[in-house]
Amino acid sequence: MHQTEISDDQNSRQAAKPPLRIIISRGSDASSFTVRPLMAALAAGTCMLVISGYLAAAGYLMLREDNSETSRLTQAAQTRFYEERIAKLRARVDEVTSRSLVAEQRYEKQIAALKERQGEINARHSRVADVLARAAKSGLMIAAFDPVPVAKPQPALTLDATLPESTEATGGTMVPIDASVDMLGLRGSMGGVAKKADRRAPASPEEAPISSEPTGASAALRADSVIMSRIDSALDVMNRQSETALDLIAVAAERRIARIERVTSSLGLDLNVDGDGVGGPFVPLTSVSFDARLARAEKAVAKLTSLRDGVKSLPFGSPLEGAHDYSSTYGPRLDPFLRSPAMHTGLDFRAPIGTPVHATAAGTVISAGRKGGYGLMVEIDHGDGVSTRFGHLSRIVATVGDRVDIGEVVGLVGNTGRSTGAHLHYETRLPSGTVDPELFLNAGEKLAGIL
Repeated sequence: MHQTEISDDQNSRQAAKPPLRIIISRGSDASSFTVRPLMAALAAGTCMLVISGYLAAAGYLMLREDNSETSRLTQAAQTRFYEERIAKLRARVDEVTSRSLVAEQRYEKQIAALKERQGEINARHSRVADVLARAAKSGLMIAAFDPVPVAKPQPALTLDATLPESTEATGGTMVPIDASVDMLGLRGSMGGVAKKADRRAPASPEEAPISSEPTGASAALRADSVIMSRIDSALDVMNRQSETALDLIAVAAERRIARIERVTSSLGLDLNVDGDGVGGPFVPLTSVSFDARLARAEKAVAKLTSLRDGVKSLPFGSPLEGAHDYSSTYGPRLDPFLRSPAMHTGLDFRAPIGTPVHATAAGTVISAGRKGGYGLMVEIDHGDGVSTRFGHLSRIVATVGDRVDIGEVVGLVGNTGRSTGAHLHYETRLPSGTVDPELFLNAGEKLAGIL
């Protein structure tokens, strides 16, 4: 009962509580309004919502600003990374481009150098071929593949090489020099060196390894460098072949010259056409330049040609074909008519009447007719005071002034003049007088293989 009264009393107080009245005055003006509890609650709730929204918005904006800054920093870092990467790539491209330009310039220089060198080698081959042709006309024989010997020098040579007792060059199968041009590699397969070198890529991948350069041009230049190196090596081989050919020609010619001079010196004849002395220190052939080799070969071939021309005018041939005995030799003997000692100035060949008599060297007929004890005689002048006489002929074929070659028939064996029977009286005469014809005949046999 008591509790019920208290509750009713509280309810009556609340009911009796007046509403909130708000008065706003400004000077003499005043206005008021009444705020009911429900409106106050609504206003308070609205304020709380607005404050909560403001706080939420402010927090969102602050969080968003933090995220934007992080994103901006990240984007800036990525931009710097890509800019640095692009800069490095550009630098790499510039480096590769510069390297390619330098390589291409070097390549062009190598091409020009190869073309110039090929031109020089072609010119050398032309000069070597000319020497080969002149050597071939002199009948020179060389070994195509054997090396030039380097040994003790002999006085007969102008450069340092040893000459064994042979008229040929270094060992091996001997072939005519004009047939050995191809075997020596002259005018060989490198005629198109410049054209081959102008290619920008190898003919096949096996010809040159391709490098790992970033550009195809650099790889091609690298491949062409390998090709040019091979071409350069081939040119080296060709150059060595030219030099070897000249060495072979020079040594072969000098050997033949030495052989001729050794043979002719025993006859008292001086065939040293240039009159030059030889000697000096030993110099290996590898240290001699191409021009020195060429000059040596040209000099040797020219001297050999002069010697051969001079030797051909000497009476080294036989006046009769085949083998014939001597009925009387050169020198003192008993005169067949007077039976007293006398000098026999020639060789008497046994031969039947009518046997052809041949000129023993080229020359000019200076006498053809009857001459005292010679009977019918022909005399031939071979130049430089050398002459030959053919006596006791049965018939004369040549006439005075005729130019005859070695082996040409000038008369027939007979028995005219101061003679005891059919035979040929053959004399060899020098400016100093008569000499033993057998010396020339023997020399001719020794020189038969090199004339």
